[in-house]
Amino acid sequence: MRIRRAHLLLLLVALLVASRASASAIFISLDDNGQEFTLDRGDALVISLPATSGTGYTWQAQPVAGGFVKQVGDPAFERDSTMPGAAGHQIFHFGIGARGTGTLEMRYLRPWEKDKPPAKVFKVTLTVQ
Repeated sequence: MRIRRAHLLLLLVALLVASRASASAIFISLDDNGQEFTLDRGDALVISLPATSGTGYTWQAQPVAGGFVKQVGDPAFERDSTMPGAAGHQIFHFGIGARGTGTLEMRYLRPWEKDKPPAKVFKVTLTVQ
């Protein structure tokens, strides 16, 4: 009886580990603008977009209808060089929590310029299974 319980417990642990191992990290860059992606619930989405510090411009994520994609934390900035004001990339992390389909839109703008259109717009269509 104890051996069967141990095997059952081992099988349950293996299934749990396998289910968690199936989650993936999907990396998206500017080259993917306009593309469609299919993801699974639990996946992580990482978007890296070029930006130049010191210009006042910053990428901002717009909410996705249905809320199935949520930004996790604040974006990071990785510079391409150590020079002040150097170009680099803003890195965004998103969690995928539920099924749905929608467009994730990122706008490159100066937050204080409320009446001006964004300098750039980045969009990807996401389908979560």
